Amino acid sequence: MKNYYHILGLSFESKPENSLIYAAYKALVKLYHPDIFKGNNKDLKRKITEINEAYETLSNAEKKKKYDEQLNFFHKNNLYDFSELNLEDTEKFNDKFFNNDWEIASIVYPELEERIFKLDLYSKKLTLQFQFYLLETKKFHQNKEIMNKFIDAFIEKKFGSSKLITKLSKFLIENKNKKETLYLNKLVKVVGSKSEKKIVDAFFKQFPDVEHEFVSRLKKMGGSKFIVTSDNENFQKIILVLAVVLLILFLIYSS
Repeated sequence: MKNYYHILGLSFESKPENSLIYAAYKALVKLYHPDIFKGNNKDLKRKITEINEAYETLSNAEKKKKYDEQLNFFHKNNLYDFSELNLEDTEKFNDKFFNNDWEIASIVYPELEERIFKLDLYSKKLTLQFQFYLLETKKFHQNKEIMNKFIDAFIEKKFGSSKLITKLSKFLIENKNKKETLYLNKLVKVVGSKSEKKIVDAFFKQFPDVEHEFVSRLKKMGGSKFIVTSDNENFQKIILVLAVVLLILFLIYSS
C-alpha cells in the first residue's frame, strides 16, 4: 500500500494539518523542477505523478478520511510498507539553485546553517525540501520544529514507528555510523518495526560496541525506560533476585 504521507515527506503518526500537507506538496513540486532534479525525464514524470496523486487524496477531506482508515488498519496489522528500498540517496539535485533569499534568511536566522548540517546527515533531499518549505511558508521562526518534523517523517519511512528504534536510528545517523544504520534498516525491513526488542537485541549482538554508547546517551537524555536488556542480563537479574529470596528465607528459619 502506498503511503501518501511518506511520498510528501510527512509522518502519518504525527497527523499533519492541511496547511502542512499543502506546503510540503508545494516544496516537492519545486524540488522536482527540471532545473533542480538531475534525473531523467522518465523518473521526473513518475515522481511528479506520485506527488500529485498523494496530494489529490490528502487534500480532499472525504478521500483523506477513507485513506487514513485504510492506512491505520494497514499499520495496526503490522503491514508496514517501506516504499524506498535504499536508505541512501539515489536521486541527485542541483543544490546550487537557491538564490539570495536563503542567504538573507540565514543572516536573520544563523541557526539555519546548523539545521542544514544536521539534515544533510540524513538526506540531501530532506535538506532541500526543508529549504523549499521554509521559503514557501516563511515559517523561519519555527525552523527547529519543522526540521524535527521532517526528520521524524524520514525515520518513520525508513525504520517504522517504534520509539526505541527511532531513537537508535537517529543516534546512528547523527554519529555517522553508516554501516550500522544500514544493518538496522535491513533488520526492520525484513522483520518489521513492531518486533523492536528482538531487533535491538540482535543489533547489539552484531555491534556490541554501539550498545554502551547508545545506553549512555539515553541515560543522559533521561530515556532509560527505553533501554533493552539482553537475555543474558535478564538471566543475571533473575539469579540475583532468587539469591536474595533464599538469603531472606535462610535468615528467617535460622533465627
